[in-house]
This record gives sequence, C-alpha cells and structure tokens, in this order.
Amino acid sequence: MEVEYLKEPKIEFADEFLCEDPKTGISVAGFYSLTDNTHRSEIHYATIGTQQNIQDLSDWLDKLKQRITATEKVNEMSDSSEISEEGEVISLFNSEDLPSEEEFISKEVSKKLNPDFPGFNKDSVFKSEFLNNETNNISIKDNHLKNILESDDPKINKQQSLIELFEDAYKKLLKNYITKPDVCFLIIPDSVFKKFSSVQVGNIYLNFRRKLKATLMQCSNDVPVQLLLEGTIREKKSGLQDLSMVAWNFVVAQYYKTANCIPWSLTNIDKNTCFIGISFHRVIESDSSTLRSSVAQAFNRDGKGLVFTGKQFSWDKKKTRVNAPHLKYNYAKELTKKVLQNYIEINKHTPSRIVLHKTTDFWDSFDHPNYAEIEGFTDGIKDVLPNEVTIDFVTIRSSNIRLLNENDKYPVIRGTLLNLADHEGVLYTNGFIPFQETYPGHHIPAPLLIKKQGETTLRNISKEIMALTKLNFNNCNYYNSLPITISFAKKVGEIIQYLPENFEPPFKYFYYM
Repeated sequence: MEVEYLKEPKIEFADEFLCEDPKTGISVAGFYSLTDNTHRSEIHYATIGTQQNIQDLSDWLDKLKQRITATEKVNEMSDSSEISEEGEVISLFNSEDLPSEEEFISKEVSKKLNPDFPGFNKDSVFKSEFLNNETNNISIKDNHLKNILESDDPKINKQQSLIELFEDAYKKLLKNYITKPDVCFLIIPDSVFKKFSSVQVGNIYLNFRRKLKATLMQCSNDVPVQLLLEGTIREKKSGLQDLSMVAWNFVVAQYYKTANCIPWSLTNIDKNTCFIGISFHRVIESDSSTLRSSVAQAFNRDGKGLVFTGKQFSWDKKKTRVNAPHLKYNYAKELTKKVLQNYIEINKHTPSRIVLHKTTDFWDSFDHPNYAEIEGFTDGIKDVLPNEVTIDFVTIRSSNIRLLNENDKYPVIRGTLLNLADHEGVLYTNGFIPFQETYPGHHIPAPLLIKKQGETTLRNISKEIMALTKLNFNNCNYYNSLPITISFAKKVGEIIQYLPENFEPPFKYFYYM
C-alpha cells in the first residue's frame, strides 16, 4: 500500500484566471461567463409571498447590493454526506430539519474561509444585478393563510391546502407575467414552515418544501423556482450562517439558474469527457419497502448538468441477500441511451469518453446473469456513440478506513490517496486545506472508497473526482465531500419521489437547486 497526495484542482474564472477557491477567484476576476460570452448582467425575478414577504425580500436583496463585511465567528455545518450500503446518498446532518441553533457550531474563521462579500451589482466584480418587475409579483393574502392555519382540518389536509395555495399563485404568474422572469422567489412564512415542514402519515413523513417543489415542477419548466424561508430574508432564522456566507451561496446559485451562466469551470478535465453519475433512492409508498428508483446525472467540465430518472423497480434485499440495488441489462442500457441522447442534443457536443460513477459495485453477467449492468451500460453507450469510445466504470462508496496524522492537531490533507491496489484506493475529499490553513469540518473526515474498471489510472480517476467536488453551484464552498455526479442525487431523489411515476421531470439540474 502506498500513500500519495493529489494537488488541489484549480478552477477557471474570467480572463483565464486560475485559482483553487471559488470566492477568491470571483473576487479577483469575476464569473467565468464573462469570458465565454454567456454572462447575464441582469437577473430578472418575480416574487410570490405575502405583501410583507415581498417587501422584505426586496429590502434583503438591496443589502446584497452592498459590500458585506464577514464576521470573525460564523454558524456553519460541515459537509457530511455519506453513501449508505444501499447506494443512497445520506446526510448525517440536514439543515432543513434542524430545530435549533444547537446543531450548529460557532467558530472563529479566517478571511480565507469567510471573505467579505463584494456586493452584487453591475459595478462590482460580479457585473450583474437583480431586477424586479413589480407587476410580476403575486401576493398571497394573509387571511387565506390564516383560514387554512386555523381550520379544523387534519394536519395533512392543511399541508396540501397550503401547497395548492402557492401552486395557484405560481400558475397565475406563468399565465400573466409581463416580462418573463429568470427565476421566481417563493417565500414560505415562518408560521407555515414551523407547523408543516414535515407531516407524518403512518410511517411516512411528507416534507413540505420537497412536495411543493415537485408540485410546481408539474405546472411548468418555464421559470425555475427558488424557495426561501421568511426567517432567512428577515435574518431571524435559528442557526443562520453569517450574512456574507449566505450572500455568496445565494448569488452563485441564482446566477447559475439564469440561462447558461457559468460561475467557474474546471481546468484539468478533458472537454470531450462526459461524466454520468448513477445512484438510488427509496420511493415513498406505504405498501412496499422494496421499491427503488434510479437517478442519473450527466455533467461536463463547465458544470452544465442534466438529470434523468429511471423507471421504478423492486429490490428486495432479503431475497437477493445484497443490500445495494443493481440494474438489469435492459434497464442499464436504456437509461444510458436516454442520458447520452439528451446530453448530445442539449449540449450540441458528442463526447469521446464516458465515465460512469455509481454508488454501488458494477456487476457483469459473470457476477450475476440477471443483473448484467456493465454489458447494459456498454451497449447503451455504443448504440449512441458507434465510433470508438473510452469507458471507465467507477464505484464511489464511503470507506471505513481512516488515516491519521501523527503529532498533528489537524486531519490528513484533502487529496490524500491510499492506493490499495491498481484498481482500488481510499481518497480523502475531506481534510485539511493548506490554502485556508484549516480543516473546515467539525468531525473526523470520512474518506471515499474508489474502485475502477477501465484504462484510466486510479490516480487520474481520483484527480477527476477531486475536481468534481468543486462543481456544486448550489453554494460557493471550497469543495463538497462528494463529486457533483452523485452529491446532488440526494436532493433530486427527495423531490422526484413526490412526482407521479409517469411524469417526466425537467432535465436541467438547476431546477432542483
């Protein structure tokens, strides 16, 4: 066994400026889209909420126009996503469900970790601003909310009535907007979220935000929706991050949602490589605990992500005696064909190399004749790409192996790779960051177990995984613990489980942000 260190991948910003940290790169050079002519200097938005919510959001966005000095102490949560034995991406802590400040840890941080926010306006390095046509805003009547909240209906019926209230407002926006907004901000009042964020029905918990998001998706894919809690824009939410951190994360996510804007791009990834991530999640169903669905995500080096869902299938671990789900030949083949055909059509580019990331081992006909995944994926790729194409199969799972730094107060450096064999290794995507001179987490970092099949070396496969941990535009973090190919699967799976089985959800990954 050999241990080696992989250098931190650099990402590219405007004017070909290279840097390993998103906030630093943007502060110095600006968004990558400023260089490749996809930049938008205006982000037009509409708002759905009470009249007070609409005014509060406008005031809050005005604050984001100005420079925000970062505080020395922030409330933050470490990125603690792991992969279960059943191939599901899970979070040890979920900010959506945290009840109080106690789950957050207040700590002192340097300006490298939490830099000042430059201000989102046309004269700053962002070269962009939020604009609102007030005629597009849809007001929710206070008495309509009050009637639902104070009714004698069962809690589950109240939750559904509230969702329908917001759904009607969104439909009204889509029907009547004067100028098409780039994004719709929907404000959830504290009185709604505190009581109906999660409603139990038997053994199932129905999540308000996820169900609302899925409901609005069924109305239209014309205008993406960003849900915001009233407590966030009024800065009264328990455990809320420092405003500078909130601002960084918020504007990057909204910028990416606008047309084809790209905050930053990867540099050490070949432009002809398409990365496809495949993961699994349970389907909400009271009569069955065996129903599963697959989520496939395709990304290029610019972070242009597409999301695809496979048909529901049954996986009974008691019968198969294997916890992790696997796919039959035809399922794997058709899913891959669907992903690649749409990837080529939308991106107007045909890749010459395909890398498949999966949260469970890849089986072939020798492992199990009924679940010939490798043959199915391979044939699906070759049906779409008849010319010679390079294919790498990569399993990414959580590892129980831990490496320790002797006589050091910090954990091992992010990028540490333990080579177990030519095809297998343990990779630390979490760990000490020399650039920030700290480890930003609060727990012993958990590495990933990487297994690969294909010609690409383990070192290069691991370098690509490291780079892909820097491609989550849902925030402006230095990194995420999992590559974007599978890290976003949890959020996608949480939403699509509320969609009808035969409904085709939107492809663009920013709809799930």
